[in-house]
Amino acid sequence: MELEGAKRAFTCLKSVRISIKVFISDRHRGIAKWIRESQPNTSHFFDIWHIARSIAKGMLMFSKQSGCAQIMDWMKGVRNHLYLCATSSKQGFEAMILAKWKSLMQHIANTHKDHPDSLFASCVHEVLKPRKWIKIGILSM
Repeated sequence: MELEGAKRAFTCLKSVRISIKVFISDRHRGIAKWIRESQPNTSHFFDIWHIARSIAKGMLMFSKQSGCAQIMDWMKGVRNHLYLCATSSKQGFEAMILAKWKSLMQHIANTHKDHPDSLFASCVHEVLKPRKWIKIGILSM
């Protein structure tokens, strides 16, 4: 149904000569494939809310495992970091978005400088209040 709706929307908009350069949808694989194969001039992105929800579900699942309760403390921060990565980078700078996302593990381990990826080598936030930092290598998932 969602794929059919996307196709009809494209048909309707194109019939009134509106070109679609960017299309954002949930994580529907059929829509992604259809746009990739039949709409080569359209960039397709997934809605960040759906991605954040999926990550939160995974974190919740892992936080219920023995010794992993501390993950729950970071769910909101991880979601905020995902939004920061996506909204603070311009389209076409996917490498920068990925570098920011990969910096997350350094951040939650209280390492805010000298990150492995030189594109985003340090956090840009101000000094933080004390938190329950996670030590890298302590949690086993």
